Amino acid sequence: MQKFWTLLSRGLLLRCPVCGHGRLFRRPFVMNEQCSFCHFRFEREEGYYTSSMAINLVFSELIATAVVLPMAYMPSIPVLTALLIGIPLALLLPIILFHHTRGIWLSMDHFLNPTTANDLPDRSAIIPQPRGLHEE
Repeated sequence: MQKFWTLLSRGLLLRCPVCGHGRLFRRPFVMNEQCSFCHFRFEREEGYYTSSMAINLVFSELIATAVVLPMAYMPSIPVLTALLIGIPLALLLPIILFHHTRGIWLSMDHFLNPTTANDLPDRSAIIPQPRGLHEE
């Protein structure tokens, strides 16, 4: 269970799920292709982040529903006020949560499908490198 919490914290802090050192994003909405420390490629295959978009949508809509639904049941709050709060919330939350849902998806994927040495390039800092002139 410790591994789950470690991976989740790395995802929420927007760090590499493999080593915890490299940053996931170099600029807002521009993701690094690989970790600057262990050189792990973040996108494992084409369409890899489709699940991240699903997580983003679910989180965003749950939060928007949790805010707007109680307002809809209060007769003292006009419908227009609920709409003026709910619509921007539903539109802005996916943008606000974009980075962290990608980090959460990477964490979930690495928990369920752990990275092996074969997934990392030979120059990775976390794979022991042979030292000296002769390899054994």
